[in-house]
Amino acid sequence: MTLVFVLSTALGLSAKCDWSTLKLQQWNERNYYEWDLSGAGIGDDTCISYQMTIYNFQTGKSQILKGGKDTGVGFEYYLYEKNGLVEVLFNTRGRYKLYVKVINKCNKCDTALYSIVEMVYFPNAGLGWSVDKVNCKKYKFEMNYIKNRPAKDTCMEYYLVFYKGPWMETMSQKEWDNLTDYQIGMEYDFPDEDFLGYTQTRIAEFTFKDTGRVLMYAQWWNKCIKQDTFMFRRLDVCKSKPTSNTAVLTRPEPKLIGMYDMMGRPVNQARENEVTIFIYSDGTIRKVLKK
Repeated sequence: MTLVFVLSTALGLSAKCDWSTLKLQQWNERNYYEWDLSGAGIGDDTCISYQMTIYNFQTGKSQILKGGKDTGVGFEYYLYEKNGLVEVLFNTRGRYKLYVKVINKCNKCDTALYSIVEMVYFPNAGLGWSVDKVNCKKYKFEMNYIKNRPAKDTCMEYYLVFYKGPWMETMSQKEWDNLTDYQIGMEYDFPDEDFLGYTQTRIAEFTFKDTGRVLMYAQWWNKCIKQDTFMFRRLDVCKSKPTSNTAVLTRPEPKLIGMYDMMGRPVNQARENEVTIFIYSDGTIRKVLKK
């Protein structure tokens, strides 16, 4: 994970105060953001105080961030008042602005910093595939372009990851046919021993070594803004009647878009005896204690 340093525009400069060392550092991974306000006496000088506010462009409403953990319209946050650090978990896509006002009460001057956040949508995300007529283990996949993104967009990356193991093989046919994204996110740990391989092009071919059930994970990743969307699909390799699927596939169930611990830090899987927060594409948040 890369730490991105963002020096935001400063407003309201005054000759009485030196704000030249003031900076706002930003780090993000998908819908989890972290900002660190430092310099100009933050945390050390009793004359210096600050106030952080998040403005929601969709609702036109602002919320002042208080110390500790709280929620706002479209986000949750944890503000560490003493050291200028705030962690924000956005659970609704859209456009937001973090606004920071810094005040020197002794010299009676102030300045402001801000950072814009775009929680983007991925319209038209979907994929299709076909099975080779001679070799039923050979598949060709095509992932859709994201709507309103240029075809030669260098920010977008496309991945397909394949898993096969006892978890899916021991299901009844009915359970396998009715498996949802929510169940997969809650019940499957994606163990290394089940990993079959991956592709990293929008149009790709993959030949499976064995027949049977395969779980496919498709990801559209925008590396420039570090945001993505993904979906799961079920494959029955070399089923009695191979079929071709070229239509965009959609499911009514919400997609799992992130997993976090109670401090808002991203995690790859639920941990034993710890509460894991699951975030879904429709804004649903579920907290689960795995035992």
